[in-house]
Amino acid sequence: MTVGELLAVLDRLAPTRLAEEWDNVGLMVGRRDRPVTRVLVALDLRGHVLDEARDTGADLVLVHHPPIFPALSAVSDQRIAGALVLRAAEERIAVVAAHTNLDSAAGGLNDLMADALGMRDRMPLVPDADDPAVGLGRVGTIDPMPLEELSARSVGVFCTRRANLGVAGDPGQMVSRLAICTGSGGSLIAAARASGAEAYVTGDLKYHDADAAEGMGLVNIAHGAVEQQAMRMWTPALADALMPHGVEVAFARGDTDPWRDAC
Repeated sequence: MTVGELLAVLDRLAPTRLAEEWDNVGLMVGRRDRPVTRVLVALDLRGHVLDEARDTGADLVLVHHPPIFPALSAVSDQRIAGALVLRAAEERIAVVAAHTNLDSAAGGLNDLMADALGMRDRMPLVPDADDPAVGLGRVGTIDPMPLEELSARSVGVFCTRRANLGVAGDPGQMVSRLAICTGSGGSLIAAARASGAEAYVTGDLKYHDADAAEGMGLVNIAHGAVEQQAMRMWTPALADALMPHGVEVAFARGDTDPWRDAC
């Protein structure tokens, strides 16, 4: 299988068209005609991820967070991001990003987060204009529980090593309709409120987001912890899709989350 053929398989799992306009997904580094026999999946491109790719013979690293974004204006060793991209190219390790397209896709990270929290009868929080069955975030029903229990459950699923960032709202408020969003979901607070959700679980929330919630409970859980676990949960689906092509898939052993006390 070539890199280009792998991209076609990936596009069926996480269609590129679902990526947000500001996003940068797809092939970041490498040639489409290069063969692929082993894929390493990680949340971020880090030096230890490239070390593992080299040591295990991986031809391609698939990451969630794109290493090439508008903030990267040059590919050189002057900045860490540029040096990683340069190293991948020099070592002939292709790098592919599946970001908001994988968040929005059916069976993608938001669906996996919803599964982990026991959500039923779900629908996208912000449906895609062309296909309302997919889109950013999810909203649905859960077994009724107090907000503080929902927070503890979220920590237990996604942050087994650390405590969550915080909870805003009445700890005893009962929650049966829940909204969620992997990664940074502050911009979707209004959509979560409009959906009738009694609580919203997401990451990277700011101080005044608690006021914007207007009584809706908030569980602020670390961005990296949720997405790293969701990427690990998604990796078997990629492995199943690539198995007929003789390509092996593994999830990176190292933790790429730069925050050690934030979850």
